Amino acid sequence: MDRLLARDQSYRPVALLKLIGRVEAADLSRWESGDLKCLEDVLYGNPEACLEELRLAAAWAGKLGLQAEAEPAESSGRRVFRSGTTEQLARSTWRRAAPSAQGDLFFDTGFAQARSALNQALLAADRNRAEQALADMSRADPGNDVQADGERLIEALAWLEGAFDDPSARLALLEEDIQPRARRLLGERDGRRFMGRFWSRLAESLNPAEYDPAQPQLHRSAVLARLQDWAGVVDAVKAFDAYLQQPELLARLAEAALAMGDREQGLAAVCQLCWRHGKAAETWLDAAQDDELVRRIEIFWDLDPPLDIALFPAWLVSVAYALPDIPPGECPDTPAAEAWTRFRSLRADPADLELREWFQREQPELFGHWLATGR
Repeated sequence: MDRLLARDQSYRPVALLKLIGRVEAADLSRWESGDLKCLEDVLYGNPEACLEELRLAAAWAGKLGLQAEAEPAESSGRRVFRSGTTEQLARSTWRRAAPSAQGDLFFDTGFAQARSALNQALLAADRNRAEQALADMSRADPGNDVQADGERLIEALAWLEGAFDDPSARLALLEEDIQPRARRLLGERDGRRFMGRFWSRLAESLNPAEYDPAQPQLHRSAVLARLQDWAGVVDAVKAFDAYLQQPELLARLAEAALAMGDREQGLAAVCQLCWRHGKAAETWLDAAQDDELVRRIEIFWDLDPPLDIALFPAWLVSVAYALPDIPPGECPDTPAAEAWTRFRSLRADPADLELREWFQREQPELFGHWLATGR
């Protein structure tokens, strides 16, 4: 950990796991890119042994006078460990809070001062200051292992001075090269701050009215989601007229609306996803961050006999979960959507014999679950 403090001016648990050989660079890159959702799955050795090493490192960081800053949970569902308490330990970045005798050993060297200056210049997008700090680092430690990342990030700052004429190529470079380097050099929190300028510029270069299902990440909504600009995501999705036919866009709409507290719009998008794109709905609900929906979908998966995911909205109505009104013209002509519409009427009048007969005939399993609640 001392080596990380001297190199990075901070201590990040994931960086320590890499340094001590608990995770390979290739697996870490897969996790950083989002291809691997839980880093715990590829750690070497017993996960509990890894945790004990992180606990010891955190205790040492505290003795050095460092303070922990919790990194926010990611909407993508990317995690280090599955356990919430353990995840909090792995997501805390330790930084200098105030000068201390022991901390000064790591933070007040010539290299450390140049490294700190480089980070500040990169976050300010000041290329001249960053180049000077990089030169100072090289003089202080010619063999340092962060020089290449610093040089590449400084080069990338020049991109902000012009237009992103080839958004597809620029997205690939940002994802595969610049973002991993920013995380290594600046850490998770400051890495996101550094990347923010690039995502904003990329979003500006994309027309939200254009969408290619073969390149779902190359849409303004996907880029704005990286910035957690949820209102912007909603507007970008709706700018594409046929968004109801695109599972990726519907999933983004659901995530963004729920994240910004617009439950009516978010739940309406969930209904549309279930009715129109079953597989995508299952995937999205399995990774959902909304606590209420998580509890409901867990109950739904355990129903016996099971129900198709398309009936999830109708089942929610049956258990008195509030769902918004959806205009008839936006409801697809499917049995599941019809069951949702009819169940809303049955909830209003449980004694309607015509509706009960329809459910007994057309949706007996759904109707059976409702009757089992004592209706």
